[in-house]
Amino acid sequence: MIIGTAGHIDHGKTSLVKALTGIDADRLPEEKARGITIDLGFAYVPDGAGKTVGFVDVPGHEKFVHTMVAGAAGMDHALLVVAADDGVMPQTIEALNHAQAADVPIVVAVNKVDKEDSNPAKVRQQLTEYNLIAEEYGGDTIFVDVSAKSGKGIN
Repeated sequence: MIIGTAGHIDHGKTSLVKALTGIDADRLPEEKARGITIDLGFAYVPDGAGKTVGFVDVPGHEKFVHTMVAGAAGMDHALLVVAADDGVMPQTIEALNHAQAADVPIVVAVNKVDKEDSNPAKVRQQLTEYNLIAEEYGGDTIFVDVSAKSGKGIN
């Protein structure tokens, strides 16, 4: 199974992949220096049933949307990461639209729930109230509150 990350820059896609797999998908020196994902990153982890789950970590910055779309090829699921302290942002909507166009099931990880100003309920409300999670996804969408930093909701 291949799971592709999706979401706005700085919402913690790469940190979440690392918390889930133990692998830092940012490998380029420029990514390390700038603290942003520029190219596709890959991480794999056994699923406990003798198979492997692969993660494709994509950039969230609007300048790298072409790379993000390239990473969407072959995804079985999308992991939309939205920061609980920021909420829905422009690249959140773009990433969600791409995932829906690819017709892949979406899991929403509301990340950074450990931050003092986090509001996971507001994120869920934004995604459903403004019809960002389309009806065909709305009933099946799983929302998970997590903190890649503290590990809350990861295990």
